[in-house]
Amino acid sequence: MKTTVSFTCLLLASVALLSSCGNSGKKEQASGPNELLAVHYGDLSKEKKDLPLSTFVEDVQVVHFENVDDAFFKAWNIAITDHYIGVRQSGAPFKLFDRSGKYLCDVGAVGNGPGEYAISIYDEIIDEKGGRIFLMPFAGSSILVYDLNGKYVKDIPLPVKNKAIKPKMNLNADGTLSVVHMPFSTDDPIAFCINTAGNLLKEIPTPKHMTVSDANGEIFSNRNTQGEFEFFHTSNDTIFLYDATANRLVPNFTITFPDPDNKPIHIYRSTPQGIFANCYFWDEEKQRPGEGNTYFIDRKTGKSTLFHVVNDFYGNLSAGTNFNQGYWYLNMQPENLKELIEEHLTSGNCPEAARQKLKNLAATLHENDNNVLMFGKLKQP
Repeated sequence: MKTTVSFTCLLLASVALLSSCGNSGKKEQASGPNELLAVHYGDLSKEKKDLPLSTFVEDVQVVHFENVDDAFFKAWNIAITDHYIGVRQSGAPFKLFDRSGKYLCDVGAVGNGPGEYAISIYDEIIDEKGGRIFLMPFAGSSILVYDLNGKYVKDIPLPVKNKAIKPKMNLNADGTLSVVHMPFSTDDPIAFCINTAGNLLKEIPTPKHMTVSDANGEIFSNRNTQGEFEFFHTSNDTIFLYDATANRLVPNFTITFPDPDNKPIHIYRSTPQGIFANCYFWDEEKQRPGEGNTYFIDRKTGKSTLFHVVNDFYGNLSAGTNFNQGYWYLNMQPENLKELIEEHLTSGNCPEAARQKLKNLAATLHENDNNVLMFGKLKQP
Protein backbone atom coordinates (compact mmCIF):
# COMPACT_ATOMS: atom_id res chain seq x y z
CA MET A 1 0.00 0.00 0.00
CA LYS A 2 1.37 3.42 -0.89
CA THR A 3 1.23 6.30 1.56
CA THR A 4 0.54 9.91 0.56
CA VAL A 5 1.13 12.95 2.76
CA SER A 6 -0.05 16.51 2.25
CA PHE A 7 2.53 19.29 1.83
CA THR A 8 0.32 21.83 3.65
CA CYS A 9 1.40 20.73 7.13
CA LEU A 10 5.02 21.03 6.07
CA LEU A 11 4.63 24.63 4.99
CA LEU A 12 2.86 25.58 8.22
CA ALA A 13 5.58 23.88 10.25
CA SER A 14 8.28 25.73 8.28
CA VAL A 15 6.70 29.11 9.03
CA ALA A 16 6.38 28.27 12.72
CA LEU A 17 9.97 27.13 12.97
CA LEU A 18 11.27 30.23 11.19
CA SER A 19 9.24 32.47 13.48
CA SER A 20 10.62 30.72 16.55
CA CYS A 21 14.19 31.66 15.68
CA GLY A 22 13.71 35.18 17.03
CA ASN A 23 14.50 38.59 15.58
CA SER A 24 18.12 37.75 14.90
CA GLY A 25 17.03 34.99 12.50
CA LYS A 26 19.99 32.94 13.68
CA LYS A 27 19.88 29.90 15.92
CA GLU A 28 22.98 30.21 18.09
CA GLN A 29 22.71 26.62 19.29
CA ALA A 30 21.37 23.80 17.11
CA SER A 31 20.62 20.69 19.13
CA GLY A 32 20.83 18.22 16.27
CA PRO A 33 21.10 17.74 12.49
CA ASN A 34 17.31 17.49 12.07
CA GLU A 35 16.61 20.89 13.65
CA LEU A 36 16.01 23.85 11.37
CA LEU A 37 18.94 26.27 11.27
CA ALA A 38 17.90 29.71 9.98
CA VAL A 39 20.18 32.71 9.42
CA HIS A 40 19.58 36.25 8.17
CA TYR A 41 21.56 37.19 5.07
CA GLY A 42 22.59 40.48 6.72
CA ASP A 43 24.04 38.60 9.70
CA LEU A 44 26.46 36.51 7.63
CA SER A 45 30.05 37.21 8.62
CA LYS A 46 32.30 39.48 6.54
CA GLU A 47 35.42 38.04 8.19
CA LYS A 48 37.52 35.90 5.84
CA LYS A 49 39.72 33.09 7.10
CA ASP A 50 41.29 29.78 6.14
CA LEU A 51 39.23 26.73 7.01
CA PRO A 52 41.39 23.60 7.52
CA LEU A 53 40.30 20.52 5.60
CA SER A 54 40.90 18.50 8.79
CA THR A 55 37.74 20.17 10.13
CA PHE A 56 35.83 17.87 7.80
CA VAL A 57 37.92 14.79 6.91
CA GLU A 58 39.88 12.12 8.76
CA ASP A 59 42.85 12.04 6.37
CA VAL A 60 43.74 12.53 2.70
CA GLN A 61 44.79 9.94 0.13
CA VAL A 62 46.22 10.49 -3.36
CA VAL A 63 45.31 8.23 -6.29
CA HIS A 64 46.81 8.30 -9.78
CA PHE A 65 44.28 6.89 -12.24
CA GLU A 66 45.54 4.18 -14.57
CA ASN A 67 47.08 5.24 -17.89
CA VAL A 68 45.16 3.04 -20.34
CA ASP A 69 42.99 4.41 -23.14
CA ASP A 70 39.64 3.36 -21.66
CA ALA A 71 40.50 4.88 -18.26
CA PHE A 72 40.81 8.53 -19.33
CA PHE A 73 37.86 10.75 -18.49
CA LYS A 74 36.51 14.26 -17.98
CA ALA A 75 34.72 14.16 -14.66
CA TRP A 76 31.44 15.87 -13.90
CA ASN A 77 31.16 14.25 -10.49
CA ILE A 78 32.97 11.56 -8.50
CA ALA A 79 31.47 9.04 -6.06
CA ILE A 80 33.77 7.18 -3.66
CA THR A 81 33.00 4.10 -1.58
CA ASP A 82 35.06 1.73 0.57
CA HIS A 83 36.44 -0.13 -2.47
CA TYR A 84 35.40 1.81 -5.57
CA ILE A 85 35.63 5.16 -7.33
CA GLY A 86 32.88 6.02 -9.82
CA VAL A 87 33.24 8.82 -12.34
CA ARG A 88 30.19 10.50 -13.84
CA GLN A 89 30.82 12.26 -17.13
CA SER A 90 28.70 14.56 -19.29
CA GLY A 91 27.60 12.81 -22.47
CA ALA A 92 30.00 9.90 -21.91
CA PRO A 93 29.89 6.55 -20.04
CA PHE A 94 30.06 6.24 -16.26
CA LYS A 95 33.46 4.74 -15.36
CA LEU A 96 34.31 2.46 -12.46
CA PHE A 97 37.76 2.22 -10.82
CA ASP A 98 39.05 0.50 -7.70
CA ARG A 99 40.45 2.58 -4.86
CA SER A 100 43.99 2.31 -6.27
CA GLY A 101 42.88 4.00 -9.51
CA LYS A 102 42.84 0.83 -11.63
CA TYR A 103 40.25 1.00 -14.39
CA LEU A 104 37.61 -1.72 -14.02
CA CYS A 105 34.88 -1.04 -16.59
CA ASP A 106 32.45 1.33 -18.20
CA VAL A 107 29.01 1.06 -16.64
CA GLY A 108 26.43 1.03 -19.40
CA ALA A 109 26.85 3.23 -22.46
CA VAL A 110 25.47 6.29 -24.18
CA GLY A 111 22.68 5.30 -26.58
CA ASN A 112 19.03 4.35 -26.86
CA GLY A 113 19.17 0.59 -26.32
CA PRO A 114 18.60 -1.51 -23.19
CA GLY A 115 20.92 -0.41 -20.41
CA GLU A 116 21.95 2.72 -22.29
CA TYR A 117 21.33 6.36 -21.42
CA ALA A 118 20.56 8.87 -24.15
CA ILE A 119 21.13 11.90 -21.92
CA SER A 120 23.83 12.41 -19.32
CA ILE A 121 23.60 10.67 -15.95
CA TYR A 122 22.47 13.03 -13.18
CA ASP A 123 22.99 10.86 -10.08
CA GLU A 124 24.63 7.60 -9.06
CA ILE A 125 24.78 5.14 -6.18
CA ILE A 126 27.44 2.42 -5.85
CA ASP A 127 25.92 -0.22 -3.58
CA GLU A 128 28.83 -2.46 -2.57
CA LYS A 129 26.78 -4.55 -0.18
CA GLY A 130 24.11 -5.33 -2.77
CA GLY A 131 26.57 -5.63 -5.66
CA ARG A 132 24.71 -3.03 -7.71
CA ILE A 133 25.20 0.34 -9.34
CA PHE A 134 22.19 2.61 -9.76
CA LEU A 135 22.34 5.32 -12.42
CA MET A 136 19.70 8.02 -12.79
CA PRO A 137 19.40 9.80 -16.17
CA PHE A 138 19.13 13.58 -16.44
CA ALA A 139 15.51 13.15 -17.53
CA GLY A 140 13.86 9.76 -17.60
CA SER A 141 11.20 7.36 -16.43
CA SER A 142 13.42 4.71 -14.80
CA ILE A 143 16.54 4.02 -12.74
CA LEU A 144 19.14 1.92 -14.57
CA VAL A 145 20.64 -0.95 -12.55
CA TYR A 146 24.00 -2.64 -13.25
CA ASP A 147 26.24 -5.13 -11.49
CA LEU A 148 29.74 -4.25 -10.27
CA ASN A 149 31.16 -5.47 -13.60
CA GLY A 150 29.20 -2.77 -15.39
CA LYS A 151 26.70 -5.19 -16.91
CA TYR A 152 23.10 -4.08 -17.30
CA VAL A 153 20.67 -5.83 -14.94
CA LYS A 154 17.30 -4.09 -15.31
CA ASP A 155 15.32 -0.87 -15.26
CA ILE A 156 13.37 0.23 -12.19
CA PRO A 157 10.32 2.17 -13.44
CA LEU A 158 9.53 5.48 -11.73
CA PRO A 159 5.95 6.39 -10.71
CA VAL A 160 5.77 9.57 -12.79
CA LYS A 161 3.34 10.49 -15.57
CA ASN A 162 5.97 12.72 -17.10
CA LYS A 163 9.72 12.24 -16.95
CA ALA A 164 11.59 12.73 -13.69
CA ILE A 165 13.60 15.90 -14.28
CA LYS A 166 17.07 16.20 -12.74
CA PRO A 167 16.26 13.52 -10.14
CA LYS A 168 18.32 12.65 -7.07
CA MET A 169 18.03 9.34 -5.25
CA ASN A 170 18.96 7.71 -1.97
CA LEU A 171 19.34 4.03 -1.06
CA ASN A 172 17.54 3.53 2.25
CA ALA A 173 18.62 1.12 4.99
CA ASP A 174 15.72 -1.23 4.16
CA GLY A 175 16.78 -1.51 0.50
CA THR A 176 14.11 0.84 -0.86
CA LEU A 177 14.94 3.91 -2.94
CA SER A 178 13.89 7.48 -2.24
CA VAL A 179 13.72 9.95 -5.13
CA VAL A 180 13.23 13.71 -5.41
CA HIS A 181 13.06 15.67 -8.66
CA MET A 182 11.83 18.87 -10.35
CA PRO A 183 8.24 18.23 -11.51
CA PHE A 184 6.78 20.21 -14.41
CA SER A 185 3.27 19.80 -12.96
CA THR A 186 1.47 18.75 -9.80
CA ASP A 187 0.50 15.51 -11.56
CA ASP A 188 3.80 14.01 -10.39
CA PRO A 189 4.96 13.78 -6.75
CA ILE A 190 7.99 15.83 -5.77
CA ALA A 191 9.31 13.00 -3.58
CA PHE A 192 8.52 9.30 -3.42
CA CYS A 193 9.78 5.97 -2.14
CA ILE A 194 9.81 2.81 -4.27
CA ASN A 195 11.10 -0.74 -3.96
CA THR A 196 13.52 -2.24 -6.47
CA ALA A 197 10.59 -3.64 -8.47
CA GLY A 198 9.37 -0.07 -9.01
CA ASN A 199 6.32 -0.36 -6.77
CA LEU A 200 5.29 2.98 -5.28
CA LEU A 201 5.35 2.78 -1.48
CA LYS A 202 5.02 6.43 -0.43
CA GLU A 203 4.76 9.81 -2.11
CA ILE A 204 4.56 13.53 -1.33
CA PRO A 205 2.43 15.64 -3.69
CA THR A 206 4.07 18.56 -5.44
CA PRO A 207 2.97 22.00 -4.23
CA LYS A 208 2.29 24.41 -7.06
CA HIS A 209 5.10 26.77 -6.07
CA MET A 210 7.66 23.96 -6.47
CA THR A 211 6.74 23.08 -10.04
CA VAL A 212 9.03 24.35 -12.79
CA SER A 213 8.44 25.37 -16.39
CA ASP A 214 11.86 24.35 -17.69
CA ALA A 215 15.03 22.54 -16.62
CA ASN A 216 17.11 25.64 -15.89
CA GLY A 217 16.92 25.15 -12.12
CA GLU A 218 18.79 22.49 -10.17
CA ILE A 219 18.45 20.01 -7.35
CA PHE A 220 21.55 19.60 -5.20
CA SER A 221 21.87 16.55 -2.97
CA ASN A 222 25.28 15.49 -1.70
CA ARG A 223 24.09 12.96 0.90
CA ASN A 224 27.09 13.62 3.13
CA THR A 225 25.52 12.73 6.48
CA GLN A 226 24.84 9.05 7.09
CA GLY A 227 21.15 8.16 7.18
CA GLU A 228 19.98 11.50 5.76
CA PHE A 229 18.65 12.33 2.31
CA GLU A 230 18.96 16.08 2.02
CA PHE A 231 18.23 18.16 -1.06
CA PHE A 232 18.13 21.79 -2.11
CA HIS A 233 15.63 22.67 -4.84
CA THR A 234 16.53 26.07 -6.35
CA SER A 235 12.86 27.08 -6.54
CA ASN A 236 12.94 27.80 -2.78
CA ASP A 237 15.31 28.98 -0.03
CA THR A 238 15.43 25.83 2.10
CA ILE A 239 17.34 22.58 2.39
CA PHE A 240 14.91 19.73 3.15
CA LEU A 241 15.49 16.24 4.45
CA TYR A 242 13.26 13.59 2.90
CA ASP A 243 12.35 11.26 5.75
CA ALA A 244 11.00 8.24 3.86
CA THR A 245 10.07 6.39 7.04
CA ALA A 246 7.70 9.15 8.17
CA ASN A 247 7.07 10.20 4.55
CA ARG A 248 7.64 13.88 5.16
CA LEU A 249 9.95 16.68 4.12
CA VAL A 250 11.76 18.24 7.08
CA PRO A 251 13.06 21.83 6.70
CA ASN A 252 16.71 21.77 7.73
CA PHE A 253 18.41 25.04 6.71
CA THR A 254 17.40 28.39 5.27
CA ILE A 255 18.63 31.94 4.75
CA THR A 256 16.12 34.78 5.06
CA PHE A 257 16.80 37.69 2.69
CA PRO A 258 15.89 41.32 3.48
CA ASP A 259 14.61 42.03 -0.04
CA PRO A 260 12.80 38.95 -1.45
CA ASP A 261 12.48 40.67 -4.84
CA ASN A 262 16.22 41.34 -5.14
CA LYS A 263 17.90 38.43 -3.43
CA PRO A 264 21.12 36.87 -4.70
CA ILE A 265 21.25 33.55 -6.48
CA HIS A 266 21.97 31.04 -3.73
CA ILE A 267 23.14 27.43 -3.65
CA TYR A 268 23.34 25.39 -0.43
CA ARG A 269 25.36 22.21 0.17
CA SER A 270 25.46 20.21 3.39
CA THR A 271 28.23 18.50 5.30
CA PRO A 272 27.93 16.91 8.76
CA GLN A 273 29.66 19.97 10.21
CA GLY A 274 27.52 22.62 8.54
CA ILE A 275 26.34 24.32 5.37
CA PHE A 276 28.21 25.90 2.47
CA ALA A 277 26.10 28.74 1.07
CA ASN A 278 27.17 30.29 -2.21
CA CYS A 279 25.39 33.64 -2.71
CA TYR A 280 26.03 35.75 -5.80
CA PHE A 281 24.40 38.06 -8.34
CA TRP A 282 24.30 37.36 -12.06
CA ASP A 283 26.36 39.66 -14.28
CA GLU A 284 24.02 40.35 -17.22
CA GLU A 285 26.67 42.15 -19.25
CA LYS A 286 29.22 39.32 -19.02
CA GLN A 287 26.58 36.56 -18.74
CA ARG A 288 28.32 34.86 -15.87
CA PRO A 289 28.25 34.82 -12.06
CA GLY A 290 29.23 38.21 -10.71
CA GLU A 291 29.72 39.64 -7.26
CA GLY A 292 29.18 37.24 -4.39
CA ASN A 293 30.59 35.18 -1.54
CA THR A 294 30.55 31.63 -0.24
CA TYR A 295 29.89 31.21 3.48
CA PHE A 296 30.28 28.31 5.85
CA ILE A 297 27.62 28.16 8.57
CA ASP A 298 28.52 25.96 11.52
CA ARG A 299 25.72 23.52 12.32
CA LYS A 300 26.33 23.54 16.11
CA THR A 301 26.69 27.26 16.68
CA GLY A 302 24.94 28.91 13.74
CA LYS A 303 28.00 31.13 13.27
CA SER A 304 29.20 31.88 9.75
CA THR A 305 32.45 32.78 8.07
CA LEU A 306 33.77 33.69 4.66
CA PHE A 307 36.34 31.01 4.00
CA HIS A 308 39.00 29.39 1.90
CA VAL A 309 39.29 25.64 2.52
CA VAL A 310 42.96 24.65 2.73
CA ASN A 311 44.36 21.13 2.68
CA ASP A 312 46.36 21.14 5.90
CA PHE A 313 47.38 17.52 5.22
CA TYR A 314 49.34 18.88 2.23
CA GLY A 315 50.82 22.19 3.31
CA ASN A 316 47.60 24.24 3.18
CA LEU A 317 47.20 23.68 -0.56
CA SER A 318 43.91 25.09 -1.87
CA ALA A 319 41.31 22.36 -1.41
CA GLY A 320 38.04 23.44 -3.01
CA THR A 321 34.63 22.35 -1.71
CA ASN A 322 33.74 19.13 -3.50
CA PHE A 323 31.93 17.20 -0.77
CA ASN A 324 29.90 14.26 -2.05
CA GLN A 325 28.39 11.08 -0.58
CA GLY A 326 30.55 11.17 2.54
CA TYR A 327 33.85 12.20 0.95
CA TRP A 328 35.80 15.32 0.04
CA TYR A 329 37.70 15.15 -3.24
CA LEU A 330 39.88 17.21 -5.55
CA ASN A 331 40.24 15.82 -9.08
CA MET A 332 42.79 17.47 -11.36
CA GLN A 333 44.82 16.86 -14.46
CA PRO A 334 48.43 16.23 -13.38
CA GLU A 335 49.88 19.30 -15.08
CA ASN A 336 47.30 21.53 -13.37
CA LEU A 337 47.95 20.01 -9.95
CA LYS A 338 51.71 20.41 -10.49
CA GLU A 339 51.23 24.07 -11.36
CA LEU A 340 49.07 24.57 -8.25
CA ILE A 341 51.76 23.00 -6.06
CA GLU A 342 54.58 25.02 -7.61
CA GLU A 343 52.68 28.29 -7.17
CA HIS A 344 51.93 27.38 -3.55
CA LEU A 345 55.57 26.58 -2.82
CA THR A 346 56.60 30.07 -3.94
CA SER A 347 53.67 31.88 -2.30
CA GLY A 348 55.10 32.01 1.19
CA ASN A 349 51.99 30.29 2.56
CA CYS A 350 53.37 26.75 2.67
CA PRO A 351 54.64 25.57 6.08
CA GLU A 352 58.28 24.56 5.93
CA ALA A 353 57.52 21.12 7.33
CA ALA A 354 55.26 20.33 4.36
CA ARG A 355 57.47 21.56 1.53
CA GLN A 356 59.22 18.25 0.87
CA LYS A 357 55.92 16.35 0.88
CA LEU A 358 54.57 18.65 -1.82
CA LYS A 359 57.79 18.45 -3.84
CA ASN A 360 57.63 14.65 -3.72
CA LEU A 361 54.03 14.72 -4.96
CA ALA A 362 54.88 17.16 -7.76
CA ALA A 363 57.68 14.84 -8.94
CA THR A 364 55.08 12.10 -9.64
CA LEU A 365 52.96 14.32 -11.91
CA HIS A 366 53.45 14.02 -15.66
CA GLU A 367 51.66 15.96 -18.36
CA ASN A 368 50.28 13.06 -20.42
CA ASP A 369 49.12 10.96 -17.49
CA ASN A 370 45.53 10.39 -16.42
CA ASN A 371 43.89 12.47 -13.68
CA VAL A 372 44.99 12.57 -10.07
CA LEU A 373 42.50 12.36 -7.22
CA MET A 374 42.98 13.60 -3.68
CA PHE A 375 40.21 12.48 -1.33
CA GLY A 376 39.28 12.01 2.30
CA LYS A 377 36.39 10.46 4.19
CA LEU A 378 34.16 12.91 6.05
CA LYS A 379 33.98 12.85 9.80
CA GLN A 380 30.49 11.91 10.96
CA PRO A 381 28.76 13.19 14.13
